[in-house]
Amino acid sequence: MSSMPLSEITIQFRSRCREHTGYETDQSRLSLFAQFYDTYRAVDALAAHPRIDPSRIAVMGFSRGATAALYTSMRRFQALHGSAKARIAAHLSFYPACNFHFIDELDIADAPVREFHGAADDTTLAVTCLDYITRLNAAGKDAVMTEYPGAHHGFDNPDARLVSVTQSAQSSRNCQRREGDGKIINVETGKPFTFNDACVELGSTVGYDKAATEAAQATVKKFLTGVFRLN
Repeated sequence: MSSMPLSEITIQFRSRCREHTGYETDQSRLSLFAQFYDTYRAVDALAAHPRIDPSRIAVMGFSRGATAALYTSMRRFQALHGSAKARIAAHLSFYPACNFHFIDELDIADAPVREFHGAADDTTLAVTCLDYITRLNAAGKDAVMTEYPGAHHGFDNPDARLVSVTQSAQSSRNCQRREGDGKIINVETGKPFTFNDACVELGSTVGYDKAATEAAQATVKKFLTGVFRLN
C-alpha cells in the first residue's frame, strides 16, 4: 500500500465546513457537534481509500474545527459515532473553544493531543484550554498545549496579514457551558445555552503572526513525523 503525503492524510476542518459561510456572525447556523460527527465520517472515507494507510490518519482543526479535533478524542463520543475503520492517530487543535465541561471529558483515547493557541486570542480564550489540557495531563494523558505570546486568533492564516477586529463576529468566550441531561447548559443561567444568551459577545481580533506560524509548523511536522513513524 502506498501512502500519501502528510498534508493529504491530515484532516483539516475550518469554519467553512459543509460549504457554507456566515458562521462567524451567526454561530447558530451549524451545531458545533455536527462537526464532531463529520470528523468521524471523514476518517471513514480516508480509511477506505486504497492509497491511504489507515494507521496514519490524524485530525487537525482550526477554530470551530479545532473544537471538533480536540473533543473527538473522547472515548464516549468515539463509542457513539467514531470510525469503525480506523483509529485516529493524533488530534491537533488550533485555537479551539475549551469552555465546555463534558461528561467523562478526561476519558480520551490513547492518541496524543496537541493544542496550539495564541496568548492574545480574544475569540477562544487560551486559559480555558490550558485548564483542560492540564487536567488531561493530571489524568495521565498525552496532551500538550503550546501558547504563542502576542498571537491572536487565526495566527497561522496568511490572509490575515494585518491585525483587525471583526465587530460583528460572535464569540462565546465568556460563556461557561456544561453537559447535562443531554443538553449544553449555560452555567450562569442553568438553562440550555443559545447564541442569544447575554454572555455571547460581538467582536473578534484576528491577525497573522509569522513567528508563531513558523514555530507551529515546525512543531507539527516533527510531531507527525514521529506519530506516523516516518523517520
